[in-house]
Amino acid sequence: MIQLKSTPKWLTVTFFLVSGLGFIDSVYLTINHFSNLSLPCLVGSCEVVLTSAYSEFLGIPVALFGALYYFVILAFLFYHVDTKHPERKLLAFKSALFMTPLGFLASVYFFSIQAFVLHAFCQFCLISALTSTLLFGTAIYVLLKYRMK
Repeated sequence: MIQLKSTPKWLTVTFFLVSGLGFIDSVYLTINHFSNLSLPCLVGSCEVVLTSAYSEFLGIPVALFGALYYFVILAFLFYHVDTKHPERKLLAFKSALFMTPLGFLASVYFFSIQAFVLHAFCQFCLISALTSTLLFGTAIYVLLKYRMK
């Protein structure tokens, strides 16, 4: 159980910035997927990764799932900031925290696919992996720091 009475501002800002970056990155990849444009890849082999069989799940680009993931976290954060009810405020923040393992596990999976199966990396995919890992790490920090003894 989290014993967090109020959320430190730095924590909310950190979650907003990192989630926002992840959302922008995922939306960019999703738009690119549907427009069939070539991405300017400075590091790695974006085309290899983004056109592989692993770039879609049931015909839907995985970047769209990523955009949805970041959108839900941002929605919880907006509600957290906007609501005046302390219990709902805390519940919204906890909900954002508890979403982070999903993104982290997906990032570990897709990073492993890039490293060990495709032997190619996409810088935009790595940005998403970094943002989801930062969100997860921050959530772990919060859960450990404010945990009931």
